[in-house]
Amino acid sequence: MRPPAAAADLVDGTWQPCFHELDVVLENPATGEPVRRAMASSPERIERALAAAASLHADERWAGLADEKRADALETAAAAIEARVPEIVRAEAYATGVPLAQTSGLGVILGGAFRMAAARLRAGLLHAGAVRPGGRSVEVRRAPLGPALCVVPYNAPAPMAAHKAASALAAGCPVVVKAPELAPYGTQLLIEAAAEGLSGAGAPPAVLQLLHGGGSAGARLVADDRIRVVSFTGGTAAGRDVAAVCGRALKPVQLELGGNNPLVVLPDADVDIAGRVAAELLTTLNGQWCRALGRLIVPARLLTEVVDATAAVLAGVRVGDPLDPATEYGPLAHSRHRARALAAVEALTGAGARAHPLAAVPERGNFLPPLLVTGAPEAAAREEIFGPVATVHPYDGEAEAVALANSTGYGLEGYVVGRDETAALGVARRVRAGEVKVNGSSLLSLHTETPRPAWGLSGLVDEGTDETILHFTGARVTGVEGAFALHTPAVGAQRGAR
Repeated sequence: MRPPAAAADLVDGTWQPCFHELDVVLENPATGEPVRRAMASSPERIERALAAAASLHADERWAGLADEKRADALETAAAAIEARVPEIVRAEAYATGVPLAQTSGLGVILGGAFRMAAARLRAGLLHAGAVRPGGRSVEVRRAPLGPALCVVPYNAPAPMAAHKAASALAAGCPVVVKAPELAPYGTQLLIEAAAEGLSGAGAPPAVLQLLHGGGSAGARLVADDRIRVVSFTGGTAAGRDVAAVCGRALKPVQLELGGNNPLVVLPDADVDIAGRVAAELLTTLNGQWCRALGRLIVPARLLTEVVDATAAVLAGVRVGDPLDPATEYGPLAHSRHRARALAAVEALTGAGARAHPLAAVPERGNFLPPLLVTGAPEAAAREEIFGPVATVHPYDGEAEAVALANSTGYGLEGYVVGRDETAALGVARRVRAGEVKVNGSSLLSLHTETPRPAWGLSGLVDEGTDETILHFTGARVTGVEGAFALHTPAVGAQRGAR
């Protein structure tokens, strides 16, 4: 496959190639070969995008539409996206190294996010009410906060951009998406399709815009007063910076950040199932996943068996070119991320741990074998390693297992494996994480209508089908009061006193 088209941004309905080069070189993950420099939108284009978004919000051409009209436009956008899913998922696989089989599975989110947001509008998500004692009604209407910024990471950028952008559009916000500099292709294709659909439905040009750039572009956008609400997915360090800026500006921000997610194997667990779950959590999205396995917590007497069972599963994994439909495990997106993961492993082995490679990988390209690391000091293994690496921690009792699951400070996802589901659910309820799955390893959430929370260092403000739409809104309560402050004389009494 040839590299996808060069970076272009979309500002107020106009596409234009990006000419500002960044310091990083994009790579073909499968070979490690350089492709081109990452690109950024010019400061002038960023300014135009912000001005166009602010102007659109002020004139209410999008925010003022009836919910049903916005839902119509979102569904038209969904149809345009769905026609291009094969192209988008191939671009995602090329850029991220994630096998095409996995990016194709995530392809349902691309148009589905727009359809789901439209459905929630039609269901009346943005409307509520109450009745006062005198019988008068009080309306509660969720109104758009203003221009929204959606920042997505490189590991599954197009599905995340779809979810965030569709939610903000449903809320009535003009949307600015910043593509990840290391994997911009799929996001650009997604926005191209969505913008065509929205335009065909009569939406104004500035309703959905796309910008490119690195951290400095993201920082400028987050700090600009015309951006009134932010949704950010990325690393915890960058998330802290975003939160600090938004906090000072009293600007709502939704953060989904890192994770060091535990898998607690209970004493009664089927060892083969535990090994399968561990193997899948290590290799989903090639380990480039905030909900991937970080800590394998096993009964001391089962440690060797579970590690061996995990290795047995991974021995049969098909490793190779991410664009080959048969590939199950591919390379990391960029050599710099591979280097960071290896450095983290070397720090652990330098502290006395042992790394166990669990699959053979090609020497060429950005491949990293899935690794389980045994013997690492618990306190040295609390930071996230964003890759196919997990530390193994033996335990002797349930209280110790729960303590190991909860000691990292993160709280995104948790997993429990055990034959007795009631007991396993009891342990799951003690894990401090936004979602905890029992006996499973699916990439998808437990239910489309439940929130996707992030605790501790893993973020702020729940994501979810409803939750993300509502994040971009503020409640406006209106009604006829018909009563007056008790300390103010009645109007008739004032006139009579004269």
